[in-house]
Amino acid sequence: IHLDQVLVEFTCKNPQPSLATEWALCGEREDRLEVLKASTFALVISPGDGQLVASAGCGMRLFEALEVGAIPVVLGDHSRLPYHQHIRWSEAAILVPKARITELHFLLRSLSDNDLLAMRRQGRFLWETYFSTSENVLNTILASIRTSIQVPAAPIREEPAQEIPHKAGKLAGTDANLADNGDLDLGPVETEPPYASPRFLRNFTYTAADTYRTWNRAPGPFHLFPHTPLDPVLPSEAKFLGSGTGFRPIGGGTGGSGKEFQAALGGNVPREQFTVVMLTYEREEVLMNSLERLNGLPYLNKVVVVWNSPKPPSDDLLWPDIGLPIVVVRTEKNSLNNRFLPWDAVETEAILSIDDDAHLRHDEIMFGFRVWREARDRIVGFPGRFHAWDVNHQSWLYNSNYSCELSMVLTGAAFFHKYYAYLYSYVMPQAIRDMVDEYINCEDIAMNFLVSHITRKPPIKVTSRWTFRCPGCPQALSHDDSHFHERHKCINFFVKVYGYMPLLYTQFRVDSVLFKTRLPHDKTKCFKFI
Repeated sequence: IHLDQVLVEFTCKNPQPSLATEWALCGEREDRLEVLKASTFALVISPGDGQLVASAGCGMRLFEALEVGAIPVVLGDHSRLPYHQHIRWSEAAILVPKARITELHFLLRSLSDNDLLAMRRQGRFLWETYFSTSENVLNTILASIRTSIQVPAAPIREEPAQEIPHKAGKLAGTDANLADNGDLDLGPVETEPPYASPRFLRNFTYTAADTYRTWNRAPGPFHLFPHTPLDPVLPSEAKFLGSGTGFRPIGGGTGGSGKEFQAALGGNVPREQFTVVMLTYEREEVLMNSLERLNGLPYLNKVVVVWNSPKPPSDDLLWPDIGLPIVVVRTEKNSLNNRFLPWDAVETEAILSIDDDAHLRHDEIMFGFRVWREARDRIVGFPGRFHAWDVNHQSWLYNSNYSCELSMVLTGAAFFHKYYAYLYSYVMPQAIRDMVDEYINCEDIAMNFLVSHITRKPPIKVTSRWTFRCPGCPQALSHDDSHFHERHKCINFFVKVYGYMPLLYTQFRVDSVLFKTRLPHDKTKCFKFI
């Protein structure tokens, strides 16, 4: 009584019909939600019948708590929460045996504020995704059945690419900066023609990486695990992946084959390529120079140029021949959201989103690709930014100053999974895309919000590139004074849409010691190296 406020109702107004062995729901739904909105925890007492693992009353209490962000405290370890074989309820609810009721207050007081906030957010996420509407509930049921009988989910929707014919005939030269890789060659020994990523790489039975060595039968049942961030988060597309059919490989993986470092791509997928997606608007000379710099880039599948201008390319424009397909895609309107459309021309899981004026060396791109393959659910890129809370104005600010922390990696030069392009274009709230169109700004912030919301992980910054200025390029939008004011407004608007700030800070940066990085003297204390 002296430490916390605990509400106990001894009278039940208008009790709802319930089982004889469970606590009845009292009052109207609106009244219960008002109480839960002011509550940190919501007690859910399981039925007294030990043979009964679930009931309608307990389910209603659980869903009402998740809806308003209260943490369900389920009293009774014999209870089975909905889809417990697929959902990690321990991240959103607290399950306590009835025998430990006397310890309940102590257990709840032991949780830190950060843990409480994480559980409330996860609970709200589960409710929105699986239980908020009749459509979500039905799709969740179908996804669970599909998982049980091991039927893969339907392919995600792709955007048809209407190609713009263009002339290719200008032989790409060699940029002198590309050879500035020191004594390290991060490219493969052999070059391979373009090939697409496998459609069902993460299968229910085994993956391509698991077929390297001889197989042996291992006893044990088939287990299901919760979905990964790269699997669709909507019930209509949800897939729950299996660990296999009891088979296991003997010996090591592909890394044990003894291949030299520069020839081995690393990671858990033996062979993979990536697609460069480059957005451009009426900067033909800058675009041609950027495409020319991609000549000879290892593991590049193709280049998709998103032509955002209503005017087609010049008739006399000669595109560089880089030895790989360059697909020029026509857009319906000038929109920065076009950068993240899941074009069907993109046949790889890995996308390198890059501005037409960004200048990256091949060794930097290759290192970023290697890092992304080890963190496929994250944004992995080069320019880092962070958000900050303005105490005086009680609002969020966008900050581009160099610091020891970051919470965003700009998609002007970053790797991400193609699935996030699908989520951005078809699942993310339309209000966010509308604001991007209104300001012609903030699409990179919106993508960082989305990925952090889905994964609850910060992005990963690689290498020590401090700037992406392009000498000789036309003036960019970011040089306008209004650019940062608009980004401040975007962050605060996105927070309202999501209901919380999904961005997460990190002091982690991935660097290769083989780069022999020369850091400014005032930056050497900031970073953690691997």
